[in-house]
Amino acid sequence: MKILSKLFFVIIILLQSCEKKEEKHESISKNEDSIVVKSNQDNVSLIPKNNEKFSIKVKQIDSVEYHSQKEKVNYNQEKIKKITDFQIAKKLLQNRIFFYEDCETQAILKIRFRNGKEKDYSNYYYYFVAYYPTEDILLAEGGHTIDVSFNLKNGNETQTTGNPDYIVVSPNNVFRLNGYYNGQECSSYFIQKKINEEFVKVIPLDEEFQKETKIWLCIIGNSFWQDDMTLFVTEESNYSEIGLNKRYFKIKIIEN
Repeated sequence: MKILSKLFFVIIILLQSCEKKEEKHESISKNEDSIVVKSNQDNVSLIPKNNEKFSIKVKQIDSVEYHSQKEKVNYNQEKIKKITDFQIAKKLLQNRIFFYEDCETQAILKIRFRNGKEKDYSNYYYYFVAYYPTEDILLAEGGHTIDVSFNLKNGNETQTTGNPDYIVVSPNNVFRLNGYYNGQECSSYFIQKKINEEFVKVIPLDEEFQKETKIWLCIIGNSFWQDDMTLFVTEESNYSEIGLNKRYFKIKIIEN
């Protein structure tokens, strides 16, 4: 009887061990959409894949609501300084931006970024458009008049740097709307957040906007921030027989 009791006890222990393994496996499978990060001792934190910390909620509104909300906004964005004179910009960017010797073309040959990175652009045929000294961004033009931009501080290019002419900043300089023309009918838009004194792309706005509304955010005409988390825009690519039909939207940024 003692032998049978011991055998029964061992079987119970083994079964409990298997159950614990199964429970652990289930726990891992439930967290497939997260990355597990271990810290000190047994503390575990979950970080969403792709660092998706922000999302948006979009509501289509009418022109009356749009304009009534705009009238309540009591701040004006400072105009971003822009240098379009090639000779002035060339002098300011000496030993930083290297152009072809033929000054008529104003084509970029090479860029030496402030972080030490250096890149040759001699095969791309990008032509000078403007320099924004406060942003330290160089704007150029490529084929099909596409926007090509360079953040001279960190080497980031168009998709995360944007065209400063598109920038609309929230009241406390927390978020900003940015974008660029990509050579097609529509422009591309994104939201940046100020992190460690630098604006970083956190939301691909046109993609997320389409997910919410089934409408592609093709051309933003006018826009303003109601507060640091609420952006109002007009979408201006919807033409009919009687002309342009503007569409008005309220976009709320959600921090997940």
